[in-house]
Amino acid sequence: MSLIQRISATLTSSVDRAVSRVENHDAIINAALRDTQQAAARSRVRLERVKKDGHNLRTRHANLQQAEARWTERARKIAADDETRALECLRRRKDCEVQIRNLEESIEKHDELEARIAEQVKKIEARIGEVAQQRNMMRSRQSVAEAMRTINNIEGVSYGEIEDTFDRWEINLG
Repeated sequence: MSLIQRISATLTSSVDRAVSRVENHDAIINAALRDTQQAAARSRVRLERVKKDGHNLRTRHANLQQAEARWTERARKIAADDETRALECLRRRKDCEVQIRNLEESIEKHDELEARIAEQVKKIEARIGEVAQQRNMMRSRQSVAEAMRTINNIEGVSYGEIEDTFDRWEINLG
């Protein structure tokens, strides 16, 4: 390893150590969690829009089916009286059938997309829960570590010295 690489590695590790001492882990996690929660909220809003679009597609599909039935019925009613109008009604019914087929394909693709988005939103929300739980566990561990440090260093007296003091006190009482 060359001298420059060694110096570079030493400087990098020194900077990393300094950053890890200064870094406020709780604040970083809270900021990341907040950003993720906002992104999840935006995703839920977009999912609702997709669901609304799906509902609109289904409504349009139902309307087209009703229109197809109406054109069929009109063609039957006027077939005896006016053949050209009946043929026009059948042509319009055929247009409705084509639109219905196209719309059914769109609805199928839309449903697949909606399911994928819903699954991704669930995964995001699950991950948010995991991160929040892990953050709470780390906070608890930090509190315990701080309490242990405090116990071990009560006013500069080590834990062993406290035990010795209790032993002397007990001997004195005895």
